[in-house]
Amino acid sequence: MPPVSDLRDTRVLIPRVRRALQGPSASGATSPGNQLSDDEANALIADALADLILYGGGEEVFGHKLEVAARDEDYMAPIAWTTDTPLSEYEGSVVVAQAALNYFLNYAKTLKTSEKIADEGQSWEYEIAATVITQQIKGLREDRDRALDALKGKNVVTEDYVNFLQVRDSYTDSLIEPWAGGGGGGQEFCP
Repeated sequence: MPPVSDLRDTRVLIPRVRRALQGPSASGATSPGNQLSDDEANALIADALADLILYGGGEEVFGHKLEVAARDEDYMAPIAWTTDTPLSEYEGSVVVAQAALNYFLNYAKTLKTSEKIADEGQSWEYEIAATVITQQIKGLREDRDRALDALKGKNVVTEDYVNFLQVRDSYTDSLIEPWAGGGGGGQEFCP
C-alpha cells in the first residue's frame, strides 16, 4: 500500500496499536518486536472502530463513520479503511484500547497457562496463573470503558499545576528561583 498521506486513514493508528499489544519496541513495521503485519494491524483497527460504532450506539454517538477505501480483487472484502473525519488523539486512544481488547481475547483462546518443553538434554517449563489472564482482560475492558466515558464527557480529568510558593509568597519564590524573572517559575498557575 502507498504511504499514509491522509489523517482519516486508519493506518495512522498502526504504531499505537503495536505499542499497546507488544510494547514500545514494536512501533515500526521492521521492528524486531513486531508480530503483526501492517495489513493485520489495520484490519484489527477497522474491526475495533466497527465495534465501537456498534457498541456505542451508532455513528451519532461515536461521531465517526467507518468507510471502505479499497477492496480485495478476488473476494471484494474490505482491505483498507478511512474515517469520515480524522480521529482526535482521545478517540484514537479508545480505538487502540478496543483493538488491544479484541486482539487479547482472540489471543487468549490459544494461550496456555502452563507448558513443558524438552529436547534431548534440556527442558523448560513455564506457568501463568489464570487469574493473571482474567485481570488483564478486565483491565483492558476498564481502560476502554474509561476512554469511552471520557469521550462522552463523563469523568474527564484534566490536570492543573500550581506553584504554591509563587501563589502564596512571590518574593520568596523569586529568591528560590531567580532564573524565573521574579514571577515564579517551573510550574505555574493554570486557571
